[in-house]
Amino acid sequence: MQYLVLSDIHGAVTALEQVFALTAKMPIERIIILGDNLNHGARNKLPPGYVPADVVPLLNARADNIMALRGNCDGDVDGMLFNFPCNAPYLYLTLPQLKGKMFLTHGHLHDFKSVDGAAQLGLTLGDVVLSGHTHLPGITRLDNGLINVNPGSVGIPRKQPEGSFGLIDDKELKIVSLSGNVLYRAQFKSGQLVPEL
Repeated sequence: MQYLVLSDIHGAVTALEQVFALTAKMPIERIIILGDNLNHGARNKLPPGYVPADVVPLLNARADNIMALRGNCDGDVDGMLFNFPCNAPYLYLTLPQLKGKMFLTHGHLHDFKSVDGAAQLGLTLGDVVLSGHTHLPGITRLDNGLINVNPGSVGIPRKQPEGSFGLIDDKELKIVSLSGNVLYRAQFKSGQLVPEL
């Protein structure tokens, strides 16, 4: 089992092509997209290789393997271009190597960082939240006991020189730069996701 996790592509077709080139020989079963696929957003500068219309066929060619969420920059018109559902505000994912839940969200709607917010989402100690939105990659143990995994942004990275994405397999979850370097890693051990320090 291997999953590819993308977030905040923001119409950057060149960066998305890099991701698919890096992962071309991997047995990717599922692509998880955490939102902000086409529009760059009014506060962001145009990313290099910004051609949203060219992102659409790249993703549609993989539509059968995609599970996608809606981000704060995704509009109704954008969603109509895709051959896969992409308007869900959140999803839950079950992984055989994880005892708890994995909550998928873009990151702008749900308060998962507070104890009360996590409880309202049905999340408990050791559950994992996959989120984007901030464009900052990382794997963090939150004060409420959840593990927050942010793959960063494919198209508009912040505080790093290049975009990034996530990979999940039976043994680990890692965040990888567009040049192929592992930025962050966490191991699945005894049903828990354990970040490397």
